[in-house]
Formats: sequence, C-alpha cells, structure tokens
Amino acid sequence: MRGDLNTILNDAPAAIRREMIENAPSLAPGAAHVMGRFWTEVRAHRSNLSMPPAEAYRAAAGSESTFRCLLRALAKYAPHVSTAPARAVSDEWYAQRRKPVAVPRQEVEPYRGAAWPVSWRRMKPALEAAPIGSRSRKRYLASIDRCAAVVSEGLASDTHGFVAACELSEAFLFHPDTSRRVKPVTAANYIEGLIALGARGGVAEASLTAMRVIANDLRAQAGLAAKTKYERLSSLMERGGYAHVADRIGELRARAHDLPAHSAARRRNMQQAVVCAVILNKPPRKGDLVSWRLGHELVRENDGTWCAGWEQEKTGGATETGALWPEICEILDEWILDGRPDRLIHVRYQELVGRNWLTFEDRAPYRNLPTELTKAAIGVPSHDLRTLAADYMRRQDPAHAADVIATHLGHGTRKAGEAYRAECEGAAAQAIWAETRKTIAKQSGPRGSRKTSRRCPAHG
Repeated sequence: MRGDLNTILNDAPAAIRREMIENAPSLAPGAAHVMGRFWTEVRAHRSNLSMPPAEAYRAAAGSESTFRCLLRALAKYAPHVSTAPARAVSDEWYAQRRKPVAVPRQEVEPYRGAAWPVSWRRMKPALEAAPIGSRSRKRYLASIDRCAAVVSEGLASDTHGFVAACELSEAFLFHPDTSRRVKPVTAANYIEGLIALGARGGVAEASLTAMRVIANDLRAQAGLAAKTKYERLSSLMERGGYAHVADRIGELRARAHDLPAHSAARRRNMQQAVVCAVILNKPPRKGDLVSWRLGHELVRENDGTWCAGWEQEKTGGATETGALWPEICEILDEWILDGRPDRLIHVRYQELVGRNWLTFEDRAPYRNLPTELTKAAIGVPSHDLRTLAADYMRRQDPAHAADVIATHLGHGTRKAGEAYRAECEGAAAQAIWAETRKTIAKQSGPRGSRKTSRRCPAHG
C-alpha cells in the first residue's frame, strides 16, 4: 500500500506525500488519486507550489464530488497551500448545478403611463405654471403618477378629499401586490403631490385640509418607525457603539482566517467585516456603497493607501473619504487578496480594476446587500451607522455638529438634516444651560454662606 501511494503521489511535495502515507488507513476514497493528479498538473504548469493555479483544479477533477474531495484533502494535508484560485472553479461547479425552474415574474410598469383622471388633467397646467422649483414640480408630477395608477385600478376615488386620501393611503400601505407597498412617509409624499395639484387647480381648501390630516397621520406613523431605529441604536450603544462594531470586525476576520481560502463562508465573513469597516470610517448610503468599482470610486494608491470618491445618487453632489484609516486599508487589502499571499496585492488589485468591490464581478450586486451584511454582523441595517456617526458628533461638539454632520453624511440640502440639526441645537442648549448653572452656583457660593446685615430696629 505504501509503495502504491508513493507512486500515486510521486509529484506531490515530500511533506504532503509523507503525511498522506502515514495516514493511509484514514484517507477518504479517491483522495490519494485526485491529489496525485493535482500535483502532477501543478508541476506540468510549472506553477508556484504554495498557490496552484485554477487550471490544475480543473484538470485534476472531472466532477464536482471529486473536486470537493480534492479541496478537503488539501485542507487536511496541505493547509499551508493557498486555495484562493480554486474559488473560480468552485463557482463554475455551483453554476452547473441543477436549479429549480423559476416561474417568470410578469414585469409590470404600474407607475408609468397611468392615465390621469380627467379632473386631474385639467388642473395639470396650473401646477406646471406654478412658481415652484423644477425639482419640486418633477417630484409632484411623479407622486401624482403613483396616485393615478392606484385610481386606475379602482382602489381609490379621483375626487380630492378625505375619502380619496384614506383610500390612497390604504392602497399604498397594503396593496395586494406586496412589491408595490411603500413606507408611510413615502405614501404621505405621494398624497402631498396630489394636494399640491389641488391647491393650484382650485380645489376647496376644506377638502385639501382633510387630505393633509391623512398625510400628517402617515408622517406620524413614520415617526414611530424612527423611534424603533433609535431603540436599535440605543441597544447598539449599550453594547459599546463603535467599539462593539470594531470588536465584531475583529471577530469576523479571525473567523475568516480559520477557514480555507476557497471557502464561501470565509468570503462572507470578510465581506461583512470590510463593509462594517468602511462604513465605520465614513458612512455612505447603501445605494452608493453597493455600486463602487475598484480603481474608480474606490482606489488603492501605490503606497497602500485607500480612498473613495463618488457622486451621490440621492443628491447628485460629489463627496469623498480622503485617505481611509490605516486599519481600514489593511482590511481592504486582506479583502481583495481573498486568501492570497500579501506579496500579490498589486497584481491582484490590477486584476480587479473596474470590477465591483463587493463581489469582484463586473455588475453591481443587489441594492440591499450592505444592509444584509451589517445586520448579520452587528444586528442593525447599514443606514443606522449613519445615525450613529451623527450621534457621536453631536455628543462631541453640539454647537457645531450640525454642519459637520451634513458634510460627513453628504446631505444635499439643509432640510435633509433637519432632524439631526434639531438634536444638535437641543444638545447645545442643554450644554449652555448646564454651564450657566455652574457659573450661577459659583457666584452664589454655598447656601447660607452670605451674611445678611439687618438694621437693628432700636437704632431705626
């Protein structure tokens, strides 16, 4: 048996061959043969023994089960060998697996091209001629399109008033097609567009006031949802805030290091760690973050410094991170190396230029990926970390924090940061009042320390 294994494993490195021969009775069926073929291919390609190429994996294993057997054998008897190139081969085998036949979803364009009711069309010229900004007008028209789509389905009345607002609210929040349901604040904005149309089109003020009641109620519901967000943040702060996020990043990296380079679990752990790390440095919106490309929005300089600069989807304004913290740069290097030796960082970066930074593919992943990753890592969606950053700034310098927050979070208008500004103003007022009380206390001295002289009645 020993002689047979020596022949089969003739091209394997001596240490690996010796280890497998010594453990011959416990070798998995087929492990020796696939390892033998693998190392023969590695030597035929004259490849680096510490990181064999993907071609060797493809040539050695003619089936997915044999390929998985090879990976298990390498993990057990050659843990020092980087299996990062095997990731591509693993993806190829996954792609060949039989997938369940999906029923194609009917693509519906419910919100575009829906005909406005006749009464709304008559009011439209007045709205278009109104002295309002072009962006506001565009937003109102888009909102009215949404309302028109609901009316065209028979789910709401086309007559401005309390009933129409109630029916529209119900349809937006609980539409039979779940993909068309929206948040309360979004529903309020849609109804606001219809109110703007009525205000310019001569609708009675009483009817518009009734509609505003519904819109305000929807915004109140949105406020309750915001309260849930602050409860999540409060829980995160109790766990340590940024310190907890940093600890979780360390735990995820350590977990990834214990897994083989080709492992999907390893990549997922590192993906969670790198997203949390980048957001910790400067929190972009998820729609921006998910679309970054290496070498474009996210760039690595020759000295190893990473920086990011991008045009914000929401505001259209440009923003940047400047040089990311050294610790974040280190995690980004580790992320793109994906299990490869450190010396290959420049080569690896050049290979990935132009690809999405989260998937290393040409196309951006689905929009909600950053939220899923941060929820899995720290229990809160990615947007909560924007609020957490603002909270830290407010605590540090409440008098000037509002403007710093607006710049840091990339708010396009003053209105966008009104909630943060109100909190900062409140905190600043509290700080001023606390300082004033201290000053008053110092001037007054201890209670009872001042002696009051009273003129003796006898001396008039």
